[in-house]
Formats: sequence, C-alpha cells, structure tokens
Amino acid sequence: MTVDIIDFAEADRNYRDALVALHFSAWGGLDDLATLRRLRALGFPFAPYVGLYAREGDALLSAVIASHYPLTTPDGAETAVGIEMVMTRPDATRHGLAGALLREVHRRERSAGQRLSLLCTGRSNLAHELYLKLGYQDIFSPRASLRYIDRPRARPPPGIRVRRARGTDAPVLARVHRRANAGALGFTRRSPRSFRVRFLSGTSAIRHMIVAQRRGHVEGYATMEPHSTWIRAGEVIAPSPEIRAALMAAVERSSTGRWVAYGSDWFEEAAPAGSGEDSGPLPSYAVMMACPLVPGLRRRALYPWLRSEGRRFACQLLDMF
Repeated sequence: MTVDIIDFAEADRNYRDALVALHFSAWGGLDDLATLRRLRALGFPFAPYVGLYAREGDALLSAVIASHYPLTTPDGAETAVGIEMVMTRPDATRHGLAGALLREVHRRERSAGQRLSLLCTGRSNLAHELYLKLGYQDIFSPRASLRYIDRPRARPPPGIRVRRARGTDAPVLARVHRRANAGALGFTRRSPRSFRVRFLSGTSAIRHMIVAQRRGHVEGYATMEPHSTWIRAGEVIAPSPEIRAALMAAVERSSTGRWVAYGSDWFEEAAPAGSGEDSGPLPSYAVMMACPLVPGLRRRALYPWLRSEGRRFACQLLDMF
C-alpha cells in the first residue's frame, strides 16, 4: 500500500468527500467532523497542522488529530502534545497507517521543541498494543465512587449559594481551576478562553455545570452529565471543604432516586469527600499514556514525576482528549 501524508487543511480543501467518509467510517457519524471545524474556528489549541491523514489516491484511510496543552512539570511550564483522535477505516486496518501517522506527528512535534506526547485509550483496546510499541507507557487510570441517592444526605453550608453556570462565568472558571491546582503538576492551567470555547462548541454543555459562590464570588464548580438512571459528576473543583459540601449537596438534590458516579482528579488517590460510603474508588479500563519525544526524557526520568506522591498531578474531566 502506497500512501501520502497530508494535513487537515489539504484534506479539507481537496478531499472533502473522503474526509467525511473517513470520519463516518471510523466514528459512525458526521458530528465529529463538524465539531472539529467549529473548534478550530473558535481557537481550540489544535496543532498547526490540526491532523495528519494517510491518503491513497482520492481516499483518506487513516488520521491522527493533535492538540497542544499547557503542562506544569518539575522543570516549569511547557507544552505537551495531546493526541485527540486516532482513526482508521475498517477496510484499511493492519497496514501500519496509524503507526506511521503517529511517528510523523512525533517527528514534527520533536522538531518544534515538544518533549512529551499524551493520549487516552482503553487497556483492552487493540490500539493499546500499538501505542506500547511506539514508546507510550501507561501512567494512570481514572477512578470513580458510586453512591445511590435514596435521599439527599448532604446539607449546604450557610452563606454559600449554588446555581447553574452561565456563559459569562467562563473566564472566572478558568481562574478558579488555576487557583485550585496551584502547586500541583500536570494540567494546572487552562486558557481563559477554554471554557468559553467548550461552551460555544457544545463539547461541554453549560446547562450541566453548577457553580458555588460565596459573597457573590465563584469559588468552585462541578460538572454533571445526566443519564436516564444515573448522573456523572465528573469534574469537581472545590478548594475548601465548605465549597465541596455545597456542590455535593446540590448534586445529591438533583440525583434523588438515581446513582451518582463521582470522579474528580485522575491522579488523586482519595475519592471526593463524602462520596465513598456505598463503594470504594473503582478502577477503570481507561488509561492515560505518555511518550517521551526526546532522548533525555526517557521512562526513568519521565514517570516518577507523573506518579509523584509529593505533588499531585492535576487532570480533570475537561482535560481529557
């Protein structure tokens, strides 16, 4: 199989039908392609080339989408590559296309000065073995605690109001996230525009986010993803016990008669306070993987600080890619 590697701009300009066909074949729908264009227009931190595509004739067979995320390391702030999507048409698998595209992404990013590539996958996925062969290593899996809410058990502390988030909260939420993660490693910073981009693009529904404010100032927030019989409280940013108690009380009031899955920080061993009586922290098949892009950042130097017990590694729900 002889293929060329082209970037998203060329694929979108000259192979629009093939681009749509690839996304549909790999993901079962067309919304991801529309979201990709919308996010790019809004300023989502895609890599300059957005993604690389393996082209054979007029067909696009495989693709890798990449972004750039600010990361706090023991050596200071730097930018890490986030592999957003890896896709291959079902009739083009087992030809090494995804591996070739990932190696080209690594080459480009290494030349641009990036030192680290991250991705999220499942341990049972076939692609997991490919990523291991390319130099990626598992660094952590998320945990969750389940509770059935027969009646709300938490009470909101006095003086704290919990309300639905608004679009105008976006820059405040970025500041709250940054302050709550001060001193930690990992995804401690988000662009002031990051929440607004997600709200406008629809990748994070504002109607599913609540904020806790005291004396008119927003001090914490939580995301709630509702399902028919359960709710996922995936990202809880609560810098004080009082704010966390207020957010948990609001989650419970919205979840009476349903299960709640509490998930907070991927790299924090402790479950959210008050959420673990019904089950302890449950492991997940999902895993974050990391690959050093430079010789000086091999496993021995890389993974101890990612798994550091002395400094928490911050990675919440909206940091997943």
